[in-house]
Amino acid sequence: MSQSGQPDTRAEREQQHPPAGTPALSRAQARAAEARVVDARAAELRAPAGHTRNLTRPPVAGELAYESTITAPTEWVPYVYTTAEIQTHAARRGLSVAAAVCGVLGVLAGIFVIWGAPLSVAAVVLALVARYVERRSGSLWILGLLSGVLGILMAVLWFVVITRMLPAYFG
Repeated sequence: MSQSGQPDTRAEREQQHPPAGTPALSRAQARAAEARVVDARAAELRAPAGHTRNLTRPPVAGELAYESTITAPTEWVPYVYTTAEIQTHAARRGLSVAAAVCGVLGVLAGIFVIWGAPLSVAAVVLALVARYVERRSGSLWILGLLSGVLGILMAVLWFVVITRMLPAYFG
């Protein structure tokens, strides 16, 4: 109650004048409910400084313990990653790295000979797959894609040059 005698909260107003159709609490029930609230607050204050309330259930098989999670310690967290999933998320860059390596080697081989074409095609395929599979790989797949396309263009250029020169040379 405020100093003016008016209730401060909706709960206090409803305690004084319950809404129509709801059974009024007896004084004994109201005192018992108030005592439970006071006891709960007192128990929270008496808890040791480092003690946390038991807000979580014990981990089920395949789940991480609370201490090793990043999310809030609640029952309603929808999903907790397992250790294996966390390790695979961190290690998912293999396709992007392979695309970049194949693309760079395809360009280097494409400078001298037409044999860089298979590496360049592999780089383009790996880069496109890595784009959808590895969400956290950053822009490494882009390097593989661009260098693969450049290697394919160089191989096409070599093919055109060779097919134009050979008939003139032999014929």
